Amino acid sequence: MSRRADSTTDPATGRGTALLVVVALGVFFAADDQTSIVAVLPAIIPDIGIAIDDFYQSSWIVNGYLLGYLVALPLHGRVADVYGRGHVFVMTLGIFVIGSVLVAVAPNFGWLVAARTVQAVGGGGVVPVAMAIVADELPAAKRAFGLGAIAAASESGALLGPLWGGAITEWFGWRWVFWVNVPLALPLMCFGWRLLRDRGHPGRIDWLGGALLTAGLAVLTFALVDDPLEPRAIEATFAMLAASAALVAAFVWHEQRAQASMIRLAMFRARPVWSAHAASVLVGGGLIAALIGVPLFVNLVLGGSPLDGGLVLARLTAAVPVGALIGGWAAGRFGLRLTAVTGILLAAAGFAGLQAWSREMSEALRAVPLLIGGFGFGLVIAPLGAAVLQQAGEGERATASAWLTMSRVLGMLIGTALLTSHGLGRFYARASNIEFGTPEFVRLVQEAQLSTFREVFVAAVVVMLCAAVVAALIGRGRAASGARWWLQG
Repeated sequence: MSRRADSTTDPATGRGTALLVVVALGVFFAADDQTSIVAVLPAIIPDIGIAIDDFYQSSWIVNGYLLGYLVALPLHGRVADVYGRGHVFVMTLGIFVIGSVLVAVAPNFGWLVAARTVQAVGGGGVVPVAMAIVADELPAAKRAFGLGAIAAASESGALLGPLWGGAITEWFGWRWVFWVNVPLALPLMCFGWRLLRDRGHPGRIDWLGGALLTAGLAVLTFALVDDPLEPRAIEATFAMLAASAALVAAFVWHEQRAQASMIRLAMFRARPVWSAHAASVLVGGGLIAALIGVPLFVNLVLGGSPLDGGLVLARLTAAVPVGALIGGWAAGRFGLRLTAVTGILLAAAGFAGLQAWSREMSEALRAVPLLIGGFGFGLVIAPLGAAVLQQAGEGERATASAWLTMSRVLGMLIGTALLTSHGLGRFYARASNIEFGTPEFVRLVQEAQLSTFREVFVAAVVVMLCAAVVAALIGRGRAASGARWWLQG
């Protein structure tokens, strides 16, 4: 902790308040852009020139961001330690702004995907750097408050993202969702530069490890995203999967020998740790099915606007922080296993309710599974986090927390690829049997869309049930009181 934390930094007054506001707002805007895309996507697809037969490519608009975010998350924390957290915080916001501008002016699909990746490299670094700033700059007595504020900013941004994106898209167009990041982020960069002047601690950064991990995940994503109308040869897919596995194996081999590794791999030998990570991957896959599936259902099946999609999805996202707060309490009182499994089963129940959605269903009945599912997704955050953090040393809790978040994002990455490739393939298979121009053409297409969404939600139920089985392996232990402030993230 810096000397300034003891003498001049106080979150209630002066510099401490300004510092906390700046980093929390930076986290809020980064989290907002991570989820706003799900409401904006239906408007982007026709405007950017994606033909209906190439709809599967739209997954890269989401996956480009997830991939950049996934890789930036662990690297930026180490870069901040070496070069100074204040400088890196401003740098990450700067990259985020540049990426936002590039998205806003994107003339075609390839440009858009590349710009979203740049945007994510900045956004993915904001959260871990902000947490490190708060932990370093605030006195011990105020640190939990500061970290809680960062967590609240992150959850609030993710919560409001779909609604924010849908509203701006409907009133001004989807490009303004990204243009507004410029006037919002630039003042934070200026204030951050003035408030944060730490010099950092010279050391090594594991760039090779980051490159191997990036390559492995990118190849995996390419292997999973395929044209549902003209799929590639199965041999090519297996070759890409093998290449991805080889790159990940090379990453593990390198990490075991690197002097400045990205993470201590021995941590994963403990059953609570690897089971929590595996469950987090599966939960991430289920979560993205809801984040993408619900707005698309509203837009395609119900004929709603982007704002309508954001409003409907907000019922799920609003329940997540409520579940997260109760999950933290329940994990300490009833144990990690019971809390985690209960949360995942509630999420599965929510997907089962989504499977029953129809055009004639009332709004009240349509809201119930979203509220149940969102509460379940929130309930599982604390027990999975506690299972990992209780196995981590004092000096590696931030890294352990970041990697657990990465597991969830990895599940979202895989889920997006499978949803847009294989889920869309099921729709094409049904639509190909409908004769164009017949009197019932529109009704039959809508029925094909409805059947496809129902299959996606049933698949999500299966994924969540598998996650419940894996989560049961984390053990019966309770969340330690000293770790609970870490669970907020």
